[in-house]
Amino acid sequence: MKILFIGTVEFSFRTLEKLINIKADVVGVCTKKISNFNSDFKDLTPICKLNNIPCLHVKDINSVETINWIKYLEPDIIFCFGWSYLIKKELLNIAPMGVVGYHPAALPQNRGRHPLIWALALGLKESASTFFFIEEGADDGDILSQADFEILYDDNAASIY
Repeated sequence: MKILFIGTVEFSFRTLEKLINIKADVVGVCTKKISNFNSDFKDLTPICKLNNIPCLHVKDINSVETINWIKYLEPDIIFCFGWSYLIKKELLNIAPMGVVGYHPAALPQNRGRHPLIWALALGLKESASTFFFIEEGADDGDILSQADFEILYDDNAASIY
């Protein structure tokens, strides 16, 4: 199964590293060279170079150039873990198996940006890690897997992360 990977944060790095360690067929990575938008930004370029994985630095994941590059790689599935921008229909339709995303919240609740900070601000006692099929809206689509976790009184966004 050919995997195209999209991500740009610490969680992206860890999941990409795991895919490489289990010898998954990662045919390409879309990431950012730098991001002032993500406080947990992690450059995926070094791990791609080390493992000879084609890496494309993108400004717009939905651009014609990015779409053409992904189509050329012919992925069976796309993993989007740690990406803060909406993915449009054309990209969602490239891989026959779809686009799988991750969100650190108990979807469908707490969609959107900063779910861990919002969980704390709302005083939630628990939340979840959710893998889901991405659709055109923000963090919507059929849920594949959801694992609950407890939020303790002393937790902060970093400890929950």
